[in-house]
Amino acid sequence: MAVPKIVLLTDFSPLSKVAISYALRMAAPVKAEFTILNIVRFEGVPKANLKMKQIEKSLIQITEEEGRNLIEELRSTVKGDYQIEFKAIRSHTVAEMVKRYTEKNKTNIVVMGSRGASALKKARLGGTTVSVIDDCTCPVLAIPEFAQYKNLQHIVYATDLKDTQKELDIVVEFARIYGSSVHMIHVVPSMDKKVEAAKMSLEAIIKKTQYDKLDFKLILDDDIPKAIDQYIKQTKADLLTTFTHKLSLEEKLFAKSVTRTLAYLGTIPLLAIKRK
Repeated sequence: MAVPKIVLLTDFSPLSKVAISYALRMAAPVKAEFTILNIVRFEGVPKANLKMKQIEKSLIQITEEEGRNLIEELRSTVKGDYQIEFKAIRSHTVAEMVKRYTEKNKTNIVVMGSRGASALKKARLGGTTVSVIDDCTCPVLAIPEFAQYKNLQHIVYATDLKDTQKELDIVVEFARIYGSSVHMIHVVPSMDKKVEAAKMSLEAIIKKTQYDKLDFKLILDDDIPKAIDQYIKQTKADLLTTFTHKLSLEEKLFAKSVTRTLAYLGTIPLLAIKRK
């Protein structure tokens, strides 16, 4: 198996250190290679200004020094045989930086800290985590501020019953690494013939998957994010997995994405995978 390449985002805050530490411990079984990215913003002054260039150079040097210190701190607290490097990247936004970097460099997953957003931020299209999930083509793992990696014993996979075979193959492949139980759930307001047919089709797909730690539950509820959150608490899940798509402007404006809403709740780590 090829060595997984994991991108870790940092702003040197305690929250980002929680996310990085979680990722290092989680990826130990697969001996991943890690790259820590930090955004360097320096705007508003003409680039031709000589003093500006000197300040920019100094800022990059300071950031790289902080990066080296961060790696030393991580190596002293998270033991293991892993490769890790730091890169300071100029960009306007974190989402833009991640998108540009992952398009040019092979990346299996992006890991970042996630803090619940206020109602005001939700109305303004959301925070950094949601923007990265929206723009990044590779999977994004969002780690809430109080998360501590213990194991991945229980994974909840929230499905809309579209592309189920492909998505389930991805989730099960990930679960096999940790021997995790996969709790597949679908939330609908009410039963109808279409849902019943999809359920029967899914049962055949589950049997074909041949993973004995896999179960499915159909939940009747009008509030999808709330129902998923309640199920997470009932099962004491360690990770939530969802598949997302590129949002339309209307979806962004009216926060119609279930994944975006769940990212705001931030009760457990969220693995958001972009649907191809």
